[in-house]
Amino acid sequence: MTAPSPTQPSNSLRSRLVINVEMDDRSVLFPDGKFLSHLALHETEGAAIRLEAVFHFNEERTDPLITAMEAEDAREFGRAILDAVFQGRTQHVLSDAVKIAVIFNPNGFVLKFGEERALRELFIASPAIVRLAQGLLRMVDRVSALPRH
Repeated sequence: MTAPSPTQPSNSLRSRLVINVEMDDRSVLFPDGKFLSHLALHETEGAAIRLEAVFHFNEERTDPLITAMEAEDAREFGRAILDAVFQGRTQHVLSDAVKIAVIFNPNGFVLKFGEERALRELFIASPAIVRLAQGLLRMVDRVSALPRH
């Protein structure tokens, strides 16, 4: 049995649709300390959505996966982002499967995914975070749509 190639994802990870969300020069993922060119929202089997980073540089081959969630958690995440933007305060998305904090700062936002050793932090500016919410809610709309006849 051979392992899937980095350029050819396995069938279980193959995406039906990818929505790319452009980031700006103030988008950085920690603890890796990598600047992002964009985020990729992947539609996978069922109603699952994967959020992956596309780095400007990645010679150490850091895993691009930031988080994966079901459509309802993604809808709540999109709502929390917009609440944080319009209300100017920190928001949380907590469920059995995800733990996300959207932290408001005067110069942008910090998105915290997971906790403790698995914590990943995405520093993101205001224009890019609104684009992320739009892309996320667009993907939720797609995966929640009724099947075609």
